[in-house]
Amino acid sequence: MVSTALYTGLSGLRVHQTYIDVIGNNLANVSTPGFRGSRATFSDLLSFTVRTGSGPSANFGGTNPLQIGYGAVMAGVDTDLSQGTMQDTGRPLDVALQGRGFFTLTNGTQSFYTRVGSFGVDANRTLVDLRSGLRVVGASGSNITVPTSDTLPARPTAQVRFQGNLPATVGGPLEEIVESSVALKEGQPATKVATAGGASAPLFDLSAFAGRTLLMSVNGGAQQSLQVPAGFSGGPVNAQAVAGMFSAAGIAAAFDNAAGTVTIDTVRLGGSATLKFDDGPSATGLLSALGMTATLASGSETAATATTDIARLTTRLNPYADGDAITIGGTNPDGTAFSDTFVYGTGPGRSGTTLGDLLAFLNQTIAHPTQVTATLTTNGSLRLTAAEKEEASLSLFIGDAAGNAGSNGWPNFAVVQDGTGPDTADTSIAIVDAQGRTHQVNMKFTRSTVDPRMWDLQATTDPASGTITQSSIGQIRFNDNGSFNVIGGGTNALTFAWNGIGAAQTVTVDLGTGGQFDGVAQLGNSTTVAAVDQDGFAAGTLLNTGFDNDGRLVGFYSNGQSRVFDTLRISMFSNEGGLVRVGDTMFVESPNSDDAIATTANAAGAGTVRAGQLENSNVDIARQFVNLIEAQRGFQANSRVITTTDEILAELMNIVR
Repeated sequence: MVSTALYTGLSGLRVHQTYIDVIGNNLANVSTPGFRGSRATFSDLLSFTVRTGSGPSANFGGTNPLQIGYGAVMAGVDTDLSQGTMQDTGRPLDVALQGRGFFTLTNGTQSFYTRVGSFGVDANRTLVDLRSGLRVVGASGSNITVPTSDTLPARPTAQVRFQGNLPATVGGPLEEIVESSVALKEGQPATKVATAGGASAPLFDLSAFAGRTLLMSVNGGAQQSLQVPAGFSGGPVNAQAVAGMFSAAGIAAAFDNAAGTVTIDTVRLGGSATLKFDDGPSATGLLSALGMTATLASGSETAATATTDIARLTTRLNPYADGDAITIGGTNPDGTAFSDTFVYGTGPGRSGTTLGDLLAFLNQTIAHPTQVTATLTTNGSLRLTAAEKEEASLSLFIGDAAGNAGSNGWPNFAVVQDGTGPDTADTSIAIVDAQGRTHQVNMKFTRSTVDPRMWDLQATTDPASGTITQSSIGQIRFNDNGSFNVIGGGTNALTFAWNGIGAAQTVTVDLGTGGQFDGVAQLGNSTTVAAVDQDGFAAGTLLNTGFDNDGRLVGFYSNGQSRVFDTLRISMFSNEGGLVRVGDTMFVESPNSDDAIATTANAAGAGTVRAGQLENSNVDIARQFVNLIEAQRGFQANSRVITTTDEILAELMNIVR
């Protein structure tokens, strides 16, 4: 038994020494990129059976076997397959794997596998492992070539893609309308009538009021004094004599001697015209002698019609007289000027007296009467309407000539509806030709005047660049819900003939998927449609290279394009722990790892490539230090077993003394 303890302790010393060796290797590679740590596993040796166990019987219970072990042995050293952390390096050709798999290297005869992607380019422009010089294997199994200078040829535009919105609300086409700033009205004056009465009819007996005054207020203004002539003291006078009393600003008097009446009207017409009379100081009874009352008289007005006499407009300042001239001028829809003079009155050399006569004169005076119509609206506004629905320069001015007896405060005329053509939406994009030259092409969408859900597309370009032999796409239709429907005009492509290039270039127009909203739609009243993309590009030179997440080696060119040169091969194994380490953090296959499964990043369970990074060692320093303490104490404990056994043997030897 004593000799057994010695050998048991010895086995413990051996396995813990090996354990320390494993820990030491892990700690030595704590800063080695891509290093996979190791884990030591112990197991016990065979045990010496002192007594076998026995089963229970009728009167006795069973006994367990009595065994003494012979020590420990190193059962295995496993590879830790956990993911290491990532460290940024800033080198575009440094790569790491996030997940399973290994980069594949070769010396021409044998393949090696590593987690360390510190790659570079050798003199032959081949991608190699910078640590060993081994060549990196691509997805096809061949070496990866990295061009250091390259030219990407131009690609002519073959398709233009549109996105955005065309308005569903119809905004045109509209004819231009010019209208008076205020509606014209036909007015009546405020009127008072003086009537003779009594025994002296139809004469007025004002003898008792000779030299006295009558007070008058016109249109709400300050009172004016009208004096009864002193000559009226001799006895009754006729209506004509009385009418002479009412000679004042703002009024006009008419008389009828036979009827014995004097009618006093305001010059102003309409609702703002008022007239009021009152007895003056010491003239009580004068209004009664004139057959009038102090009640306020007001004018009236109605919307003007074609039969309204121009002299009866409420805007008049003084009534027109026969022969008064009214000047008319303006511009036609095409911008040409027109002008003429309307002469008030009837008979030879006169143009008429009513608004209907003025409208007829306007329709004859305008240079292009088939393009403009003058009308009077139901509310009395004077209106000019362009015949064509398009942009126009229509205007009108009406005024009084100098020297007229009458005058009118004619209103200004303003555009109340701008003339517009059909709804349009403009966008543009640069088209690339076969030589890599760019040409600006303008695209205009125009709504159909027949169907508001149908548009046409017209393309134009600078004639100095070339011509567009097929420049239009017709009958672009939309569904009821505003989604794109179909191009019904027979073609969905534009054809260009650029100067210096013999072959025509056809460019397909992509407006989206029918029934979907992934391209152009027709909704609301906003316009956002735009040519957002085209698939052509000019020639470019290689600027730099780098890897993407799929392990593809991509070249980036000065024209903004990129090209995939090759793809890294990622090797997978059924049992990664069965790989054999061969140094330089590389592995080779073993019978228990199975053959390598060739794939690429993000496929068949392989991880993602992280460009510009390297994977750190997966060794956990804290855990290794704990393991080191454990190994040290285990070694000490086994040493103590041997020492104790030695002391026992010494005591045994002393028995014979």
